[in-house]
Amino acid sequence: MEFLVKETDGDTLFRLITGIVVPRPIGWISTVSREGVYNLAPFSFFNAVNDCPPVVMVSVSDRDDGSPKDTARNILDTGEFVVNIVSEDLLEKMVITSEEFPPEVDEFKKAGLTPESSKTVKAPRVKEARAKIECRLLKHIRVYDTNLFLGEAQLIYVADHVADGEGRVDPEKLRAVGRIGGGMYVKAFGDSILRA
Repeated sequence: MEFLVKETDGDTLFRLITGIVVPRPIGWISTVSREGVYNLAPFSFFNAVNDCPPVVMVSVSDRDDGSPKDTARNILDTGEFVVNIVSEDLLEKMVITSEEFPPEVDEFKKAGLTPESSKTVKAPRVKEARAKIECRLLKHIRVYDTNLFLGEAQLIYVADHVADGEGRVDPEKLRAVGRIGGGMYVKAFGDSILRA
C-alpha cells in the first residue's frame, strides 16, 4: 500500500509513522514549573543526537486544542529538564504518567514515584530510574504543531550495578523498554537482543 501524505488523514499518518519507526526509546521527561510543581511525562519521539558533548532530543506535540503540554511549557520557562530511562519494572508507573493531568497535578505523586534532587538543574530526577540525564535547553525548534527540544547533557547518572567505571552500560541490567505503538512495548534486553 502507498499513502500519499497530502491525501492521508492525520490519524492514519500517526499510526503509520509510529508503526514503522520502531522500537522507539522512551524519554521519561521530568520538569518543574515556575510555580514549583513537578511534572513527569513519557515521550517516544526521543533520541540521542550527539555524543561529545552529549545532546538528546525530545519532541513534544501540542494538545489537541493547540495549547502547549506542561512539559513543553516548563522547558521553555526554565530551560531545563531531565531524561529518565524507563526500565521494565517501571513500565506501569510510566503509563500512569502518560495520562493528561492539569498543570497543578504532580505526576510523581500520582504514580507513586520518588522525586530526587538533580545535581545541575532544578528539575527533579526519578529516584527509581536506573539511568538519567540532566539537561539544559540547547535549542528549541518549532516543527508544525510540535516543539522539538535539544538538550545538552550536564550530568549523566547510571546506577552502579548497570555501568562500569568506563561508561560501558550492561543492557541486561539497564532493562530499558521501547515503544512499539498503542499499548505495546519491547524489552531491550535478554532474549530480545540480537547480536550481529
